[in-house]
Amino acid sequence: MPKPFQFNSGSLIYAQGEEADRIFILQTGKASLVYRDIETGHDVRDQVLPGEFFGVKSALGRFPREENAIALTDSTMLAFTVPEFETLALSNTSIILKMLKVFSTQMRRIHTQVSRLVESMEVRPDEGLYAIGERYLKLKRYSHAKYVFSRYLKYYPRGSNAAMAAKNLEVVEVALALALSDGDQGPGRGRKNRGA
Repeated sequence: MPKPFQFNSGSLIYAQGEEADRIFILQTGKASLVYRDIETGHDVRDQVLPGEFFGVKSALGRFPREENAIALTDSTMLAFTVPEFETLALSNTSIILKMLKVFSTQMRRIHTQVSRLVESMEVRPDEGLYAIGERYLKLKRYSHAKYVFSRYLKYYPRGSNAAMAAKNLEVVEVALALALSDGDQGPGRGRKNRGA
């Protein structure tokens, strides 16, 4: 059964890099997801409104959080474990459709950012794409790095950085597997009701 949590205005719901074991649905109030834009290096703030969920990608994949989640006002939200959320999603297909729309939007944004970065660089496209993958790897944004290195190997299988891209892809896959296995080690992961 999902548990309701209260967060005061300005409270941290979860922090970037934390283990992800909960998915949140905002009931009342407002929240913000804050992450660093790879193009500008500035913080980007995506607002979460009542009825919207967040923290899904990291929790379902058992990856570390990619953003900070902050309550903008006094807020109430439901916190689901992964099995609870899966049960809810299976009984309510509109949630699955909403997730697909959110993930599609995020992937388009990543693709657009990667394209702009490659265009803005005064290097060959294959070198620019490889550099973006290295940047994601350095930031420990492993799912993004995996996507970029996979694309590099698809489009430039004989590129000057193909061997290193393949090696980095292996490193990323090991990191993702370790994050997944760490998430399976049982209770006591992460903080609960931080902002109450």
